[in-house]
Amino acid sequence: MINNLSRRNIIKSLAVFGAAGALGSLARPSRADGNPIRLGLISPLSGSQEVIGRYQLAGATIAVNQINQAGGVLGRPLELVTRDSKAAPAAGVAAAKDLAGSGVNLMFGVLSSGVALAISPTLQADNSVLVVSAASANELTHEQFSPNFFRTSDHAYARQRALAKLVAEDSSDVAEWMMISPQTAISQSNWDSFVDGMTEFYEANNKPLEISDPIWTKYGATDYKNEIVQLMRSSAKGLYCGVYGGDAVTMFSQAAAYGLTKKFEVMVDPGSEFIIAQAMGKNTPEGLWSGFHWYYGAYRGHKINDDLYDAYVKMTGDPHPAGYMGEAHASVLAYAAAIQRAGSADTDKVIAGLEDLEFDSCKGMRKIRKEDHQAICDLNLVQFGPDDSEQGWTVTDYRVIKDDGLSEPATPGEPIKFNFKKG
Repeated sequence: MINNLSRRNIIKSLAVFGAAGALGSLARPSRADGNPIRLGLISPLSGSQEVIGRYQLAGATIAVNQINQAGGVLGRPLELVTRDSKAAPAAGVAAAKDLAGSGVNLMFGVLSSGVALAISPTLQADNSVLVVSAASANELTHEQFSPNFFRTSDHAYARQRALAKLVAEDSSDVAEWMMISPQTAISQSNWDSFVDGMTEFYEANNKPLEISDPIWTKYGATDYKNEIVQLMRSSAKGLYCGVYGGDAVTMFSQAAAYGLTKKFEVMVDPGSEFIIAQAMGKNTPEGLWSGFHWYYGAYRGHKINDDLYDAYVKMTGDPHPAGYMGEAHASVLAYAAAIQRAGSADTDKVIAGLEDLEFDSCKGMRKIRKEDHQAICDLNLVQFGPDDSEQGWTVTDYRVIKDDGLSEPATPGEPIKFNFKKG
């Protein structure tokens, strides 16, 4: 019930960024003239993942408004066109095909790695470009590399190794770890990357490390009692909780009666962001670290960050925007910079404009590698805990970890090589 109420409240606050608004009614008068450059946002705007889709829509809308107020790109305004992916691969492909058929060749957004993996092979034939703003599966810039696919956000390998680096630096005395996670492609990517990083960084610190066999669950499970009993029987003191979002809320709520969160000295989560804390309030697990696409609090004083945050809060009244909003905003900025650099919005020229592009964003400078089209950017990690405030939780710590060698070498068309993970 708490999670459903929280979800409804967030969607209500984001209603100002409705589909009609994205198509123009929210846009402020533009200083740009000429035919608009149309950007197609593919995002879940209905169903169980709608709340995240609305964050992506919010970031995209703000970016388009800001760019148009500054004169547009090449003297032309940007126009945002939206399509609902429903977080389903078939619906995502249909959305991309519909946009391409409507003459919208520049697309972005996409939450689900499954949706991105389905769209990517269609891009060349449709003469389209997709800049992903969230989907983080390693395969997208490796085994399934497409010259028409780019990612401006971080990816599984870099983020999970950042979590591992944090643990190795702060809590390397916690030698035994285990994991619980739904058995999905992205969960496997996350876990492999985390284990690889843990092995490397613990060895570098001359610390012992033991990693137990993972506990795999079903995505969308409603009963975690058997898995909780397994966790309680474990001797591990570190927990990697790959169960994320609403599923994590369900699991932690059921685990409260067992004292699960008091058993583990360190807990990390690959990317639920604010979801667990907002849903659980005073029952938020103490000391839980979560990966963030973008944490606004880490970049106060940076103009792009502050302008984005202020615009969002002014329109919604919500002081805690999810990182998904910042990444959609960044994807629009990347397109604007690439089009300006290329002098054209044609597919081939925009691809060339995106390759090796360096651009500023809400979390600082990013560079899109030419070889595999993966952006190198900061990794944001945030720690939560309960408190006595009305909301019931607080941010107790955060870290900005620079990607100085965290990302793997670019090997488009080939799988990632894990240098430290055994087996």
